[in-house]
Amino acid sequence: MVETRQRKEFLIDFMEELEEKAAKTGSYQIPFLEKMLSFMERPDDPEILIPPYLDTAKNIAVNAYSFDDENNILDLYVTDYNFEQNEDVLLTVNMTAVTETANKAKRFVTNAKSLMQTIDHSLEAFDLAKIISNEMANLNEINIFVVTNMYYSSNKPVEMSIPGIETVNVQVWDIDRVKQLITSEQAIETDYIDFEKDYGETFEMMFVPDPANGVKEFDCYVGYISAELLAKAYDEWGQKLVERNVRSFLQARGGTNKGIRDTLKDPFQRKMFVAYNNGISTVARTGDFEKVNEGVNQYRVKGLSGWQIVNGGQTTASIHKAYKEGISLQDVYVQAKLTILQVNEFVTKDQHLLEDDMISRISQYANTQNKINKSDLLANTRFMSDLEKFSRNIWIPPLDGRKPENKWYFERARGQYMVDISRRKRGKEQSDFKKQYPKDKVLTKVDLAKYFMSWEGYPHVSSKGGEEAFKKFMDLNKSFWSGSTQDKITLSVYQKLIARAIINQRVEEIVNEMKLRGYKANVIYYTASMLHHLYSGQIDLVAVWEEQSLSDKWDEVIRIIADKTLFYLKDSAGERNVTQWAKQEACWIQYKDSCSKELSNLI
Repeated sequence: MVETRQRKEFLIDFMEELEEKAAKTGSYQIPFLEKMLSFMERPDDPEILIPPYLDTAKNIAVNAYSFDDENNILDLYVTDYNFEQNEDVLLTVNMTAVTETANKAKRFVTNAKSLMQTIDHSLEAFDLAKIISNEMANLNEINIFVVTNMYYSSNKPVEMSIPGIETVNVQVWDIDRVKQLITSEQAIETDYIDFEKDYGETFEMMFVPDPANGVKEFDCYVGYISAELLAKAYDEWGQKLVERNVRSFLQARGGTNKGIRDTLKDPFQRKMFVAYNNGISTVARTGDFEKVNEGVNQYRVKGLSGWQIVNGGQTTASIHKAYKEGISLQDVYVQAKLTILQVNEFVTKDQHLLEDDMISRISQYANTQNKINKSDLLANTRFMSDLEKFSRNIWIPPLDGRKPENKWYFERARGQYMVDISRRKRGKEQSDFKKQYPKDKVLTKVDLAKYFMSWEGYPHVSSKGGEEAFKKFMDLNKSFWSGSTQDKITLSVYQKLIARAIINQRVEEIVNEMKLRGYKANVIYYTASMLHHLYSGQIDLVAVWEEQSLSDKWDEVIRIIADKTLFYLKDSAGERNVTQWAKQEACWIQYKDSCSKELSNLI
């Protein structure tokens, strides 16, 4: 089958990079988790526990966590990594096994107080137990992410409860989910949904008149859809319906969704749903429309190809949850907008890019109710596109007099590199591509932002996660993408951005070699910032680009700064959580004030 072959090829490409990192680090689980997290793009970057917490006797395990203290939301990550997984077998995991893996993280929560008495205080797992013990009464929501290198054989949600916690969500991230995410971000799914045949129900919409002149890019329809039909479609198609949503993979969670469910539970409020809710915005490639009556601007939507909900994912998930709980959806309607994309087949520009650009703009202006990821919405700015073009055209300077062979690969959309590989024939064509764009030269937009921010003296921003770093990065570089008179990116700008990445990656290599216990990400960000703060006058970014490395004379300096950074973060935090403390600007200011003199004459 084509799907099986695609799965095998994707798994081979996915595992290839892990093999390389595992050979360097001696661990498969941590590189695997890091790679999976890069696709998940949570609001806060999780703190990866090194070593992961594991108590086989009590069947407790946690690999990473993040805590949103503003909204009192705790995210726990637990890895189910099967070393026997390979492309010949394609091992699967069932719902029972996934539930048991999730229960391992749940037991950490329910045993947090007793675990504080047994966990070494120097380990990050102790901080997690302390957060749970101190905040248990205030926690609104716990999300447990089961991250596995197997294929989840059931698409059914895992139900779980924790005493005292109102909302508990379990999400499964398997290899297939990453594959689907990458596919969805590169092109619209072409699955056909036959509303009339599959659900015995259609919905009606009005056609919005075409513009008087100009190039037609879409057909637009407005109307409403029954909540029950929406719930049934989501029940069958699941996350495929919201993969192009900038708030992808949402569950019925948070205050907005609780309000939606409360409205649906009340018989009177339920009938007012269409007045209370802003509805959904959707796109599709093609549709089967039937005119209701001649002379009336009304069409029956019988089926859609590539139907995607680009705004209204939370509304859809909440309605589906009510549907599954047996709440009546009779007389409940959802207002809807449907855009049929008209991408001109004769345009020479990449069709996927045209669709991405149109959907990004629709998503940007439709998503006004809730927080959305700037990194998703701004991926199609000229700034990002120009960086992508530079990375595809600028060769890395050779050091041995031979002709250039390699380039950096800037990944503007998640999974872009793997998609580029898969579009080429296996064998020489793929090998040539990987030789030109080596895996260790792939940079995501979020990585680039964090490297830039840490070098420029914002380690506290990088510590907040990729999303915050990207927002600040785009703000500091606004002249390249915002306003009527935008600056052009020069070769020098591009080279210096890559040089910052090279420096940060060298800092990370040294920190990994030192095997420091705890808070690795924070130590890297703060070490890079302090290196720049004290020694930027002696480090030429263009020279770093030319050499594609930071001179080894800085290795010992980095080691000393990194060691001091870890001590400072732990010591200055006091009774505070170290990770949360590292996110505050006061932490960076205090670090500079208290440690600069001691670290200023190392070379």
